[in-house]
Amino acid sequence: MAMTEQGKRPGVGEMMGLAWEHYRAQRLRLAEQLGRQVIGEQPGNYDAASLLGIVAYRNGQTKEAISWMERAIEGNPNAAGYHSNLCEMYRQVGEADRAVEAGRRAVEIDPTYQQGLNNLGIALFEKHDFKGAEEHYRRAIQCDPKFPEAHNNLANALRAQRRYDEAIEEYRRAIEIRSAYPEALSNLGSTLRETGRLEEAEQAQRMAIGARPNYIEAYNNLALILWDRKQPEEALGILARSMAIQPDRPEAMIIMASYLLDLGRTKGALYACQRALKNKPDHVGALNLMGRICRDLEDFTGSIDYCRKALALRPDAPDILNNLGISLLEVGDLAGATQALSRAAELDPTSIPTYINLASAKKFKPGDPEIGVLEDALLRERISEEQRMSLHYALGKAYDDVKEHRRAFEQFMAGASIKRKTLVYDEMPTLRLFDRIKHVFTPKLLTERAGFGDPDLKPIFIVGMPRSGSTLVEQILASHPQIYGAGEVKYLHQGVLEVDREFGSAVRYPELMHLIEHSQLQAIVNYYRENLPVLPEGKTRVTDKMLTNYYYVGLIYLLFPNARIIHCKRNAVDTCISCYSKMFREDMPYTYDFKEIAHYYHRYNDLMEHWKAVLPKHYILEVKYEEVVGNLETEARRIIAHCDLEWSAACLDFHKTERPVKTASVTQVRQPLYASSVERWRNYGDLVQPLIDELGPLAYL
Repeated sequence: MAMTEQGKRPGVGEMMGLAWEHYRAQRLRLAEQLGRQVIGEQPGNYDAASLLGIVAYRNGQTKEAISWMERAIEGNPNAAGYHSNLCEMYRQVGEADRAVEAGRRAVEIDPTYQQGLNNLGIALFEKHDFKGAEEHYRRAIQCDPKFPEAHNNLANALRAQRRYDEAIEEYRRAIEIRSAYPEALSNLGSTLRETGRLEEAEQAQRMAIGARPNYIEAYNNLALILWDRKQPEEALGILARSMAIQPDRPEAMIIMASYLLDLGRTKGALYACQRALKNKPDHVGALNLMGRICRDLEDFTGSIDYCRKALALRPDAPDILNNLGISLLEVGDLAGATQALSRAAELDPTSIPTYINLASAKKFKPGDPEIGVLEDALLRERISEEQRMSLHYALGKAYDDVKEHRRAFEQFMAGASIKRKTLVYDEMPTLRLFDRIKHVFTPKLLTERAGFGDPDLKPIFIVGMPRSGSTLVEQILASHPQIYGAGEVKYLHQGVLEVDREFGSAVRYPELMHLIEHSQLQAIVNYYRENLPVLPEGKTRVTDKMLTNYYYVGLIYLLFPNARIIHCKRNAVDTCISCYSKMFREDMPYTYDFKEIAHYYHRYNDLMEHWKAVLPKHYILEVKYEEVVGNLETEARRIIAHCDLEWSAACLDFHKTERPVKTASVTQVRQPLYASSVERWRNYGDLVQPLIDELGPLAYL
């Protein structure tokens, strides 16, 4: 028991005074001991109960803190501070309604109690009552204009209402009052980022870190800004520093995983996200991101499962619904995708990405309200060029659906113009590659290198221009009981790159074919075989729909002499227009300009004619989209016969075959055959005449 200097036992008042002194000096254990001693002698001492509640709260024991604070209120129900503290405690344990109730009681008792007004504002903010929060923050500031936390919180409420200029002004006021205010500096930086003022935003975050060197939120926010400033490696470095400060916190890992995914480093993204989930298995953001990562790895079942786990924890999260909608779209569940994306749009009518994805999933009808939303979104001032570009494509698709074709193509042209400006495309080396391949793959070379391949491996290669009916052909093939549709397999190209590296930078494909020997050809065969997916039971053949394998047709013949190649072809104008009107997942830089796509088409067509001339006639089957549409069974039988397989009627019900289709044609292959895409170009009238002029005679074949 504590004693006075005169050796007398102190009274309750003296003990409480000493207890509060210990509390203010951060000696929480001693403060708690004295508080409990007072409660032991006077169980109804509300001051001691209040102290014990505050100490418990500081020690992270919030439920115990609530119990003590409620006991204090029983002893003194008119103490505004007790109710205000209880408001904050309830908020911390997620009891939002009780928090607001306690906060309102505090300011009812003392309408000028600035901390009570501030705490009530925070509780209302968490209930997304931003107007109510704003009102109480302003009242707190009226009581004390030099209250920095209230200015910072008011700015948060204004920012939540997208009143960015007012928010920035309030953050600056908070910083004027308290110059080294890390939270306000970081919040200011985040708001400046949202308004596109990236240089100022970066400066604010660095000042926040200067004020608090271990402030991981500021590090994470700085990484976001550096990413926006096209400095990905610097952003990843900052995230690494954030993780070093608190290795068990998942936020930086999740941001890093997202960036690695966007950079195409999917395995790294997977490891970072798995680590985040190990630290916090129920982290909604990490679960949702795992949905994206699994989708990128083409594990669509896993993607949907992770999205649903995240949705179970947060049922009304539009970003999760949006992610789920994309994954359902990939597996052909158009109804489920539309439902998820429509719900996401209801929850966040301002989300441009959601409406863009919804445009891919649904067939628009005249009067659909989503069309108006897309139109209004284009008029917004504060949207990125990438969002504007995507909106043009989405709106073009919507106008096409409702047969407003000229308006549709004007949108495609606007989107293509923006996209082309973002790409670096050197046309001449690309076009010269076609000529180099033709020059190398002569009948003489093919004869000299024959016999080096693997006659037992019989892949079915589908080649051609994008949007030429290749997905339809693969879906017909994949409907056969013996064929597995593997989609766009990149292993042939990667195998060639492996051999390329052996020769250094001086010699590349196709010229390395003059140097390549049996061992190198066999290395490519082995690489390809080892990376192909394991075929499900009953499947004996696999399709490879990497369309640009037209660069390698001669090499394929040498590697796999008993393989089969199907060349998908479509009317040249329709092919080019269909490419032009799509924003591809992977950059195809030649597809966003009429001249460039026409030039590319000419060279591709010339190369395919070369392959027909130098390879055996049975090796390549040319399949015309228009003929498949006009006579499905005849063409499907011809395709299956080319692959040396028995006919199966299941190939006619291709749209019923359930498999992931990661392609711009995802919605089309889920429907029975239709002819509306034949001579589609005529819908756009004189707008496509420049393309026709560039294609020349090919336009009329």
